Amino acid sequence: MCLYVRELKMNEGQKIQRILRRSTNRVKVRRAQVVLASEQGYKTPAIAELVHYSEHHVRAIIKEFNQRGLKALEPKPRSGRPTEFTEDDKALIAETAKCPPDLLGCPFKRWSLEKLREYLVAEKIVSSISIETLRTVLHEAKVRLRRIKTWKECNDPRLKSKKN
Repeated sequence: MCLYVRELKMNEGQKIQRILRRSTNRVKVRRAQVVLASEQGYKTPAIAELVHYSEHHVRAIIKEFNQRGLKALEPKPRSGRPTEFTEDDKALIAETAKCPPDLLGCPFKRWSLEKLREYLVAEKIVSSISIETLRTVLHEAKVRLRRIKTWKECNDPRLKSKKN
């Protein structure tokens, strides 16, 4: 007995055609090719050869499409490496970067990535952090370690009278 996709609705067929023409996601395109070929009457071995998948994988895609519809074409999220820092940690890092270093007891006026990293580790805000991770966290928080333009104000109460 051969396995085929269920009959496609008009909007599903249009979306599959759009995916095949415009999508840049190769996994999604291949899955759409499997569904379309199955809908056109190709058998599982022929589809597997066409898209260079195993027959088992082609059957799995067809079964999943029959159950979930177009959502089955989306790649599943992968586990990957867990995040090292929580949102609270990232917010604390960003707030530390916004603070002038001399107010935190450091002997310099501006942060560099290296100095900020050393401070965060020394104060046990984080156990360790790479320069690139720190750069990414600050970029996400839209914090820039640039020199701030300032101006000096005079404390002289008679300044206005002297100006005139």
